[in-house]
Amino acid sequence: MMRRRPQAMPLFVLLLMLGLLAGCGRRGPVRPVRQPLPAAPEQLVLRQQGTQMLLSWSMPQRNQDGTELTDLAGFKVMRMDYDPTEDCPDCRDTSILLRQIELEYLRDVQSVDGRFYLADPDLEERRGYQYRIIPYNRWGQDGTPVTGREVISVIPPAPENIRAETADGVLTLTWRAPQDMGTDMQLLGYNVYRRRPGRPFAVAPLNRQPLSAPLFEDRRFKSGSTYLYAVRAVVLLHHREVESRLSKAVVATPWTSSRAPF
Repeated sequence: MMRRRPQAMPLFVLLLMLGLLAGCGRRGPVRPVRQPLPAAPEQLVLRQQGTQMLLSWSMPQRNQDGTELTDLAGFKVMRMDYDPTEDCPDCRDTSILLRQIELEYLRDVQSVDGRFYLADPDLEERRGYQYRIIPYNRWGQDGTPVTGREVISVIPPAPENIRAETADGVLTLTWRAPQDMGTDMQLLGYNVYRRRPGRPFAVAPLNRQPLSAPLFEDRRFKSGSTYLYAVRAVVLLHHREVESRLSKAVVATPWTSSRAPF
């Protein structure tokens, strides 16, 4: 009796079985092959405000290969402190993650006119701080970082005697210039900041350019709402523009002419 020769397994069945076996492994988000990485953030600026450093930067518009950036998810902000008289910040990187910023949830970060603002408070005088802003895409891949560093200098004195008056729908702030400024400090102007009760002061001032006179008129407010106003002096110190601490805040409830109190 002749034995029947076993038939070969059809090719499509073999491929199907291999696909099923491969699918039994660990699953995760599918990443595109050779996904372009974000280019570096633009126009990083570090500005001392009292004992805090204000970081601001613009969102990159392109990937490293020049293609349009469409999948930016956020930024990682790294910080390293160093002694400017002894340490070499370029020789050894001891950075830590200061903040991870998600574009969908800008906690403690403000976005104004296409720029991001982040305040790093409670820093030490005469100590250097280096920051590295790293963009990342929605696949969790890091792009090109941008780096900047500054030293916290001597803190300039703040303006004094802040006063607020409202008339004809305009809130007018006045104050007195800071006293006892050092001989190496040149007063350049003032920046005005505002907040609502229970909230922090905005990191960006109400005025677009430093004010040359101790006077500011606020016309952009919600009538009948309460605000707190404070002022920083802008000073030229050792060829750098720095800001003083915030002045004591003044509380005001501005109103428009149609909502004037009786």
